[in-house]
Amino acid sequence: MPEFSKKVILLICLVIGINSVVFSQQGFTVGIGGTIETTNELYGINTRVFYAINEHFCFGPEASIFPFQEIDEEFEKSIVDLNVNAHYIFEIAHELGIYPLSGINYTIEQERLIEHNDASEKTQEIGLNYGFGAHYKINNIFLFAEFKGIIGQLSAEFITAGILFNLPEKHKEEHHKEAKTL
Repeated sequence: MPEFSKKVILLICLVIGINSVVFSQQGFTVGIGGTIETTNELYGINTRVFYAINEHFCFGPEASIFPFQEIDEEFEKSIVDLNVNAHYIFEIAHELGIYPLSGINYTIEQERLIEHNDASEKTQEIGLNYGFGAHYKINNIFLFAEFKGIIGQLSAEFITAGILFNLPEKHKEEHHKEAKTL
């Protein structure tokens, strides 16, 4: 994808996200999933915590960790991918939502010789995220899958799939109980 196209997609995602802030349904969602870095086919794990400002807009940190894995006969690579992303969710059906994503990325890559794994080359860079995803709601959980690309010195693309859990909010439950007693 050309650099200009990536920037246009990112700008559109940011504008949609900024213009959608309306305070109604709020709450935290935590998730975990498997992820793959598509260039070197590295496999890792992704964790995330998102805060939903309303039923459409959410944001939060996420981290993906890829332990050292062989990338050719001589070298192996490890990646730590830290992000703060925002999603604007379009409900296609009651259970199904799709979303663009945008955000900020900090990546740490280490590469080392397989035979001499005590010395490694470490690179750290900041980039911008772009992408899209979908989730499917089953009761109080969501199954999700998403594609994310990074614009920057350490450009990369990732595919992640996993499960999200909504955390109950105490203040809503307490407020509801107070309203019933009045």
